[in-house]
Amino acid sequence: MTALDVVATALRLARSGTGSLVVLRGPLGCGRSTTMKDARRVAKSLGFRVLRATGALQEQDFPFAVERQLTGEELSGMARTGGLHEVLAGPALVAVDDLQWADEESLRVLARLAGRLDRIPVVMVVCVRDGDVGSGTPLVEQVVRQAAHVVALQRPQLAEGSRRKLVSCLRAQPPWVRAVLNAMAVLGDSDAGVIAQLAEVDEVGCATALRAADGLGLVDRSPPRFVHRVVREAVEETMSPAERVRLQGKAVRLLHDAGRPAEVVARLLLAITVAQGLWAVEVLRTAAVSAIERGAPLVAVEYLRRALFDHPEAGPRRAALLVELAAAQRGVDRAAAAAHLSDAARMVTSTGERAAIAARIVPGGLAEARELLRSVEDELRGARPHDEVLGDLALRVEARAHHAECRTPVRCADRVGARPDETFPATSAGRELLAVRLHCATTASAWRAEEVAAVAQRLLAHAPPRPDHVHTPIATLVSTLCAADSVDAVSSWLHNAMERALAANATAEQVFIEAEQALVLLHRGRTTAARDIAVNVLATRGLASEVLVVLASIAVQTRDDHLVGRLVPLVKEQAHDPALSVAHAMLCGVAAVDLQAGLAHLRDAGAQLEELGWRNPVLHPWRAEAARTLWRLGDVAAAQELAVHQHALAVEWGSAAGIGTALCHLGSMTEGNAGVRTLREAVGVLEGSANRFALARALWQVGVRTADRHHVARSSVVAVECGERPLVARAEPVAGHGSGLTGAQQRVVELALAGRSNQEIADFMRVGVRVVEKHLTNAYRRLGVRGRSGLPGALSATGRCPWA
Repeated sequence: MTALDVVATALRLARSGTGSLVVLRGPLGCGRSTTMKDARRVAKSLGFRVLRATGALQEQDFPFAVERQLTGEELSGMARTGGLHEVLAGPALVAVDDLQWADEESLRVLARLAGRLDRIPVVMVVCVRDGDVGSGTPLVEQVVRQAAHVVALQRPQLAEGSRRKLVSCLRAQPPWVRAVLNAMAVLGDSDAGVIAQLAEVDEVGCATALRAADGLGLVDRSPPRFVHRVVREAVEETMSPAERVRLQGKAVRLLHDAGRPAEVVARLLLAITVAQGLWAVEVLRTAAVSAIERGAPLVAVEYLRRALFDHPEAGPRRAALLVELAAAQRGVDRAAAAAHLSDAARMVTSTGERAAIAARIVPGGLAEARELLRSVEDELRGARPHDEVLGDLALRVEARAHHAECRTPVRCADRVGARPDETFPATSAGRELLAVRLHCATTASAWRAEEVAAVAQRLLAHAPPRPDHVHTPIATLVSTLCAADSVDAVSSWLHNAMERALAANATAEQVFIEAEQALVLLHRGRTTAARDIAVNVLATRGLASEVLVVLASIAVQTRDDHLVGRLVPLVKEQAHDPALSVAHAMLCGVAAVDLQAGLAHLRDAGAQLEELGWRNPVLHPWRAEAARTLWRLGDVAAAQELAVHQHALAVEWGSAAGIGTALCHLGSMTEGNAGVRTLREAVGVLEGSANRFALARALWQVGVRTADRHHVARSSVVAVECGERPLVARAEPVAGHGSGLTGAQQRVVELALAGRSNQEIADFMRVGVRVVEKHLTNAYRRLGVRGRSGLPGALSATGRCPWA
């Protein structure tokens, strides 16, 4: 039975001459006033006269204030002799809201009226707010005890619109209740003992205040906490700025002296805008370490930024804080980390200290720290360091300076020497420098792939698979070995690094390692697995430039519309970086609906690569993409020219994957026996490649061109081994999608694209020539072309090109 049902029943009984008292009680916001409003509406519909009043804290000192509201008299006038009893003639509803704030004289009048209701046709409905100080006074209790019905309304879900009512209620509470609530707002989740100390009340007073706030519906007592965020915000609104600052400062010292965990104290320090001194700096540093250990580097960054606020003077101490901040930030904002290190280097005095700071620069922040690296390298060169520590730092700084100069990688390659494997460094610093030189030489195709792979594999064998390798030049070995088509060792190495990252809860490093694993999978030919990892990585906030470059490479080479569409705006934001500028042009090239516009973007990428000297055809296959576009536009000669150039560069570099893929592209564009020979050569080369899906493509193309079912069947087996669908199955369109061709029409069109005559297609499919001609005619009509010359563009546009 609802509260309104109880009131309605009492009103119906009153019509027969028997009145009653109904008490509605509950916490703040429980709906007492709404129920009272509904009760007045029901009473009027039944012909009752309605008298209403509301108790107010500000009017408690005015005698008969509530009774005068009921009788309609002015507050300043003289009370009539009979008062309320004189105006109660006939069926009536007496409705009094906030009874706990009524004046004493009116409460006595209401108590007397309640005692005689059973003899008159009057229903009295009063509302009492539980938890309020006045709700437990003797006079209020005297009225409530005479009730025929006491309806306890339940605590509702507080909403944003409740704040004004909450603030009004809070300001009406006694000082000791407000002090406890203020302490709770400042401390957050804490126990009653600490709340009592901050509020400066004893344990009994704290318990009494919590009981009152619980009755109001503002808090839960065990453990003490606000029932809703809106309540906390209302409490904070009632505090003056000075009071809040005083409580915050007292709270952090109180928790610190009580030995609470550093992160508990640090969370309070974040809210304080007044410097707390060196003790707070140490707490924040300790809290930052704890945050990193639990896999929350962004929280650690907040703590250390607050520590800088408490230590604003430039000097060694602030420099140490900046170095710690850069270490926390390097996984989430490489550029900011490099900027912090550059600032720290200006605050120290010795060359060794500056070199130690410069040696912490991460790959993605090299552009921002180029000036620091150059100056420290010059200092070290002038100092001619002979001790082991400075010599080690000199090599690390040199490695980073070389990496930063990768806009002209030939310079870096020239400094390596003719034979990369003649001397092998004995220290980790030397191996970092050699890793960078290998990376630059790979990017520029300055050495042969087999030479690079041999040295890179030795380096990898000497490098522990630690998660933090992503912050050092050792990370370049992954792309170097992928370009060299030598990925077996790096696969297991990255697996071990990821296991350690998971064990250490190194969340930032896990993102980098996932991207590296995706790159390795791409170069193994496991494109679906690489694409799935790339999609997962994209869900991470604030991806570093190195990660974006890898994801862009996967998107371009798989031509995944989803990946490309999400990456274009992300990469564009950081297009000031040369690698990302090239990646942006490549992404725009494969995403463009207008083939001419796409070709322009690809040629722009080629121009940038030419200017940078980045010539590696495996890492930057822009010519292959441009040749595809030209072929779709019908410019076969220009497409073949680019394919020939791509092949020449691949031969110069020497990796099996690069050469075999270039031969496959070239063979698919070459008609007759010459094209078949090129494709067979591609198969032979790719047999020795780690990229098994590239081999599957080549096998399929040879099988289609020569009507060799053995090659087609083997192509399917190899594709399935890579986790892909067989290429024949890929050629089958989905009903209502793609080109709109039937399966037979699709097969005939692809065989025609492969250079087969109608008779050869008929023999391969074991059907008559007239059947082939009929399929081709229907395909031309559905694709909107006039003959074979229009098929390349139409079929490639649907993603069903045999080498797409």
